[in-house]
Amino acid sequence: MPILLPAVTYNYEGGGYDRTTRRHRFTGLQSTLERAPNPPAIILFCEAKHYEASGNIGLYQAAEAITDVFGGPYAALLGRGDRGPIPPAIFYDTSRLIPRAFIDRSDPDPFTDQINICRFAVLDSRDDAGRRRELIAAVDHFPGASPDARITAASRLHRWAKDPIPVILGGDLNEQPSGDHYPRWEPDRCTPLVRRRKARQVDGRWIHSTDALDSLVGRWHPDRAVREDGIGFHLISELAWQASGRATAIEPTVVDKPGEVRLTIDHLITNEAMRPHVAAETFRTLPASAGEDEASDHIAVYAELTL
Repeated sequence: MPILLPAVTYNYEGGGYDRTTRRHRFTGLQSTLERAPNPPAIILFCEAKHYEASGNIGLYQAAEAITDVFGGPYAALLGRGDRGPIPPAIFYDTSRLIPRAFIDRSDPDPFTDQINICRFAVLDSRDDAGRRRELIAAVDHFPGASPDARITAASRLHRWAKDPIPVILGGDLNEQPSGDHYPRWEPDRCTPLVRRRKARQVDGRWIHSTDALDSLVGRWHPDRAVREDGIGFHLISELAWQASGRATAIEPTVVDKPGEVRLTIDHLITNEAMRPHVAAETFRTLPASAGEDEASDHIAVYAELTL
């Protein structure tokens, strides 16, 4: 019998950390997750700011806040980052998944292609021989500094595209892929700093860089309306767009900010082995209500997997 494993990726701004009180608040996280059609088995989380302080208090408080939303217990794995105490994290439903391998923060010299990647066993999938199905959950927060920095970040994930184990990758990748079915890049609406972070100058024009994402999923061919030279990853937003008849453009995943353009930069991505298990029609964004307290500057993304 298929096992339902919904997944969410969410960049919760600053992890809910309040710089004035030096405490974490999770109202915005909880109100966002309440909009998920079904309780997620996996939450691929960005900006776990100061979650490791004082014995991982922030991390465990976040897991408890998620547990309070759905009733069942959620556990947490704190990842690594290279831009200060604001790494990604993975939260998971302990009634459905159990970790088998995760490089924790105590390892002094990890392989870079293993960082922030967890190999899970699906608890209710044991066969007659006692074997359980596995999946790999990966979370990343690509650097916003420059297109070149994102290309380097993307390259460490390339090996997972053809892995025989199903892989779900999520996070704020700070870039959208090529294709006019994603939001339009308008450089004149952006500040000079944003242009330099998001784009490349080609023949005197600022062109939004899609190189990092395209290295994962392939470059969009506008005449043929397909991706070319893909290495084996697939955007769930695009699978959903195709399944819906390509009627409307794909929604942005960031809120309005002065000097920026709303783009689709928060992604759920599958490898070849996971693609048959993706229920593309379940894909959706989970935007905050107008004026909602503690809303993030990013919009959560949801889709269901069935193993």
